[in-house]
Amino acid sequence: MRWTLESEGATPLSLTSAPNCPVRSGILSVEFHRNLFLACDHSQYYAAEVADLRFSNLWSSDLNSGLSYIGNKAERGQKRYLAMAVRLEFLPGNVYVLTLVGDGEHRFTPQSIPEIMAALDKVEADPKACALVTTGEGKFYSNGLSLSLEDRGSKENMQLIDQFHALLKRILTYPIPTVAAVNGHAVAGGCMVALAHDYRFMRADRGFMFLSEIDIKLPFSPGMNAIIRCKLPVMTYHKAMLSAFRYTGQTAVEAGMVHSSPSDLQSTYQEALKLAKGLASRNFDRVVYQTIKKQMFKAEIKELEILATLEPIVASSKL
Repeated sequence: MRWTLESEGATPLSLTSAPNCPVRSGILSVEFHRNLFLACDHSQYYAAEVADLRFSNLWSSDLNSGLSYIGNKAERGQKRYLAMAVRLEFLPGNVYVLTLVGDGEHRFTPQSIPEIMAALDKVEADPKACALVTTGEGKFYSNGLSLSLEDRGSKENMQLIDQFHALLKRILTYPIPTVAAVNGHAVAGGCMVALAHDYRFMRADRGFMFLSEIDIKLPFSPGMNAIIRCKLPVMTYHKAMLSAFRYTGQTAVEAGMVHSSPSDLQSTYQEALKLAKGLASRNFDRVVYQTIKKQMFKAEIKELEILATLEPIVASSKL
């Protein structure tokens, strides 16, 4: 089957249909990006699973108030959101690599977080898995949560923060060694996810790691604060949280934020993979490894379990 769908103000596109992709009338635009098929109408994004990729819908909230899909980007105001896929690879040496695929900002959304969690489920379910590396494609490791900054205390924001807490807790207490290969910018929630890993590598030639919350006027939740506090030296913790200082790979090493800063993207990935394979070769007992982590981060786990939906971190307001 082939579809010819017409975008507003664009040339009609003819694409081969992908399995399990529902189509409605009123389609605004479509895209076929690598193994990813997306279609959007005024109310919802649709995605089809192709080959070994798992991927999420784009921002699903507030689509009726101005979010449209043109070409390979979604625009709302001045913000840009691209499709994010999650790819899993099992490599020799019993190491899994989880890659955030696509050229976008790899934002954490109500749809993308479950996709990442599902990938983590798959790794954990494989008895051969002995270590995990996470990385990304493009300019971003992750630009953090896709929060509404118009109403910072909204129910939707708090629900997303609760989802994010669950992701941080999952990575922090994962039963096998975790290594973050930071390929580009790791901002706000993206920085926190990297910090939740056991080990972190960040390329030296490009990208910043920083916490932007002071600039966007959004306080840290107790769980976010706990992750940052337990992973950073005191002076770095203070500077990163209160000034939104932008760390390069080299300054991040000096500040104790990452363990190493190889020269470029390829060497960062290779060094992270080398460490992961070395750790995997030791075949740590999963129960023991996770128990030690839970003991190490007992206070942090407790704070990550505080529900923002029950104890909002900021009052609902239009700022």
